[in-house]
Amino acid sequence: MSSFLTCELYENKTINDEFFILQFIWEHKAPKAGQFFMLKPLRTSIFLPRPISIFEYNQESKILKFLISKRGKGTQELSQLNPGEKVQLTGPLGNTWHDFLPENGKVLLVGGSAGVAPLAALVFEKPYFDFHLYAGFRQGFNEKYQENMMLGAGVNAKKTVISAEDGRNALIGLITDFLYDLETYDIVFGCGPLPMLNALKKKCLYKKVPCIISMESKFACGVGACLGCTIYTVNGNKRCCKEGPIFPAQEVMFNE
Repeated sequence: MSSFLTCELYENKTINDEFFILQFIWEHKAPKAGQFFMLKPLRTSIFLPRPISIFEYNQESKILKFLISKRGKGTQELSQLNPGEKVQLTGPLGNTWHDFLPENGKVLLVGGSAGVAPLAALVFEKPYFDFHLYAGFRQGFNEKYQENMMLGAGVNAKKTVISAEDGRNALIGLITDFLYDLETYDIVFGCGPLPMLNALKKKCLYKKVPCIISMESKFACGVGACLGCTIYTVNGNKRCCKEGPIFPAQEVMFNE
């Protein structure tokens, strides 16, 4: 069962002009990789909270981290919070990667932008699993920022590949351009922008590799009541926040 609580912000860490990490002390139901929280600061000018996937949860320290990309007014407000300010956290919500993770095997993780967060959370929870992490961004990072993004959450993937559209300290291009050996993996997990997920779905279907994706949608309530995050699937309409956000890719119908 999820909780609705007001928590004090423990730390707000700037990564670069686009990304930042919020940290809270969370001593309630432990979230799992793939799940999300609805975040709403008490100091806000917006009505609806923002859905944010967990980036890391440390069971010992009880520190809960969120990696957030500045996209609109809501996330801009979150980026400007100071330690000690209060934020309403509702969660954990949604299903988890663990619902689809095999007991063993070789798993490819493909993340785009802030979609890296729930995949990094999975590697943190399963540090000895055979994960290969491919992460794509619009802009590359210097080495310090790259460490914060990829290693700060305890990411310990057996292989890590980073691409950036501008090529800075990374392969140049979209991360889906570098998936050369999909057939060598037992399953693929993906999270990121919808065009990336659609491209990943097509590549996995062609190579006949199971693919599981975490969908982005406009969440209003986060608990399945408002139907605002409905997506189209081969099995009918699904509420992204309630039945998801994680779905088998072959079930999801993308608008093309």
